[in-house]
Amino acid sequence: MRRLLSALCLCCTCAFLFLIGVRTARAVPVFANGQGVSCEECHTTFPGMTPYGMMVMMTNFQTLNRHLQDQALPFAVRAYVTSYLANKQQPGSLMVSDLSLLGAGFIGQNFTWYLEQHAITSGQIGQTEQMWLSWNGLFHGTNSLQLGKFHTPFPFMPAHAWTLGNYLLATQQTGQNVFNPNDARWGLAFSGMSNEFMYNLSYLTGSGPTGDAFDYNQTVNPRTLDVNVSYGGMSKPWSVGVVGMRGFAPLHDTLGAFAGTDPFTREGLYYGYQTPQWHFQTMFYHGFDAQPALSESNVPLNGFMFEVERDIGWRNHVLLRYDVASSDTLNRQYVLDLSHNLQPNLALVGELLVGPNQAPQIGIELASAGPYEPGKRFLFGEPDGVTVEPIAAGPAPASTSASVASANAGAQLVMQNGCTGCHGANFQGGIGPALFGIEHRLTFQEIASAIERPHPPMPTFGFTAVQVADIVAYLSSLDGGAAGSGPTIVLSPENPVTTATLTVRFPGAVPAQVTAAAIMHMGVSTHEYTISLRPASDPHVLSGILRFTMAGPWIVEVRYGSTVIDKPIEVGGSS
Repeated sequence: MRRLLSALCLCCTCAFLFLIGVRTARAVPVFANGQGVSCEECHTTFPGMTPYGMMVMMTNFQTLNRHLQDQALPFAVRAYVTSYLANKQQPGSLMVSDLSLLGAGFIGQNFTWYLEQHAITSGQIGQTEQMWLSWNGLFHGTNSLQLGKFHTPFPFMPAHAWTLGNYLLATQQTGQNVFNPNDARWGLAFSGMSNEFMYNLSYLTGSGPTGDAFDYNQTVNPRTLDVNVSYGGMSKPWSVGVVGMRGFAPLHDTLGAFAGTDPFTREGLYYGYQTPQWHFQTMFYHGFDAQPALSESNVPLNGFMFEVERDIGWRNHVLLRYDVASSDTLNRQYVLDLSHNLQPNLALVGELLVGPNQAPQIGIELASAGPYEPGKRFLFGEPDGVTVEPIAAGPAPASTSASVASANAGAQLVMQNGCTGCHGANFQGGIGPALFGIEHRLTFQEIASAIERPHPPMPTFGFTAVQVADIVAYLSSLDGGAAGSGPTIVLSPENPVTTATLTVRFPGAVPAQVTAAAIMHMGVSTHEYTISLRPASDPHVLSGILRFTMAGPWIVEVRYGSTVIDKPIEVGGSS
């Protein structure tokens, strides 16, 4: 055992030394590393999550820009050091409560993976916390099929948590039934998101080591069907969710032999409200075990929690929680936490925990994930030239307007920052609202303001005023512009794999000379071929067939007269 511990610690140490020697990144953990954004886009206080971070996590990272992520180093190290002060009932302690290697990334267009491997966690050695593969984009949406070991889907999303004390609802157990939603478990899950709706159907089993990964033997592991549905939390500040579980846990006699099965149910109702300054959440939880132990039968399980979190500025958060449960070992607690983010990826948390018949407990934790250095990224190859500069508060300068902005430059920015992941390939809407024709609903300054100071879950990308103007110009040109004087360019299908149909519709007569080309930039070289355009049955329309030789980010370029229009497109398939 000591040799195993030494080997695992050595592996994590070598990985950490390797990471700090590579180009540094603006975003940690690793599944956001390649996106060129700050940790604070996904985290309120590390490791608590913002609505955008929750959306990225719930979609198994598929809304990120795959081609940026493919350049990024897919590993990082996380470490928590925890200390509890002595009181009348227990001595003080200082320990490394978590030392983990994190990994995440894409496999081609439709698959994402995640690994969370502990070297040390709560006294356990070498535990695999998460290890899963997700098949994404099912049914032409954000639906995914996830296989492996992952956290039990639960409405109040324990990923919000940054307290030292656990939620009693998520950790309570009854008799021999050790199933609790706080554990990561092996299983298969179908999940997705449609506008404000999120849904998940999971089949879950044990939480043991990889050797026991898919052992669905009823004499060893529980078998649980978990259904979750929630509404809100994206463009709306509130969310409501319900969960229902039906499971079967094994029973054993005093000699450890299989003695029967405990059928059990769990139901919960959740409500949350989150703004940039406040986060409220509450949940009622009910359960029933037919026989949680050989000597017990018909045992109810109940719980309730209410939590409020406040961002008090200067990277400080305060949290107050009351939760009560009716399991064997837990019943009630009051939790008060204060967190200060020394850096976006480095948090110092202090906690006061009070409960019936126990002395007040004071804990302190230092939590870190890295490496991290503002403004840079970890890359395998040469830097791709993507930089993100902070924007000043207030409206764009008067000199920056739609008349001087470059729609083609905006198209490049849209491609680089993965905007189509939320707003749809043709900006007709997806998780985020439709942007096609937005210039008919909002003014230039209103669109610019929405990009500079977005509403959650949309992140703040930190574009300069010039970049914002370029993006507004591009979005405003998608359907021909406010005056309807430009052409509309449409590709079908929106996310092609090998071929697509290009349709160019002009508001009036088709110009005399119209050409089109498909272009892919590959480092210092460029791959380009001409698209043959032909008249359609409509006299205002030209169309052509695109045949792609490789996956990746392409630009469809349409030229007529002195006008050049760029349309970015993501071509699927394996990279």
